[in-house]
Amino acid sequence: MKRFVIVWASLALMPVTASAVCAIEPLEPELEVAETVYVGTVVRSALIPSLDQLRSAATLHDRRAAIRHVVEPEIVFKGDPSTMGAVLSRWQYNDPKASRQAVFYELTTLMPGDTILVVADERGLAHYGLCTASRIWNKDTENLVRAYFSSVP
Repeated sequence: MKRFVIVWASLALMPVTASAVCAIEPLEPELEVAETVYVGTVVRSALIPSLDQLRSAATLHDRRAAIRHVVEPEIVFKGDPSTMGAVLSRWQYNDPKASRQAVFYELTTLMPGDTILVVADERGLAHYGLCTASRIWNKDTENLVRAYFSSVP
C-alpha cells in the first residue's frame, strides 16, 4: 500500500502538458453545426485593446489580450469565408517593468504564416484556442475533416 501511495503521489507531481487542460472532444459535431469551415493562412494579427489599456489593467486576468487574426482562405469545405469576421484568440500581456509575470498555459500562440482550420458559428465568429474547433491544420486534422466532408451528402 505504501508503494502505491508513493507511485500515485509521484504521478500527481509530474508536469502535465497543456493539451491535458481540456477534454478532447470529437471534431465532427462541431463541423456539422458550423456555418463556415475552411483552411486558411494567417496573414495579419493585431491586438484589439490598446497597449495603454493592457498596461493599466487592474488585475493579471484583465491583461489577457484579445488578438484579431485575418485569415486568407485557401480550401473551403462549407459556407462562405467572406461572410465572417476575423478569427479571435487570447494572449497574455506582461508589462516588462512589472515585478510579477503571469503565465496562462491554456493560451495558444497563433501568428502570421500559420495555416489553420477555421470553424465559424452562425454568427460568423471563430475562436482559436486550446479547446476550440478551429485549430492548426496538420495531417491528423486534415484526415478528420476530409473524412467528414467526404461522407456528407
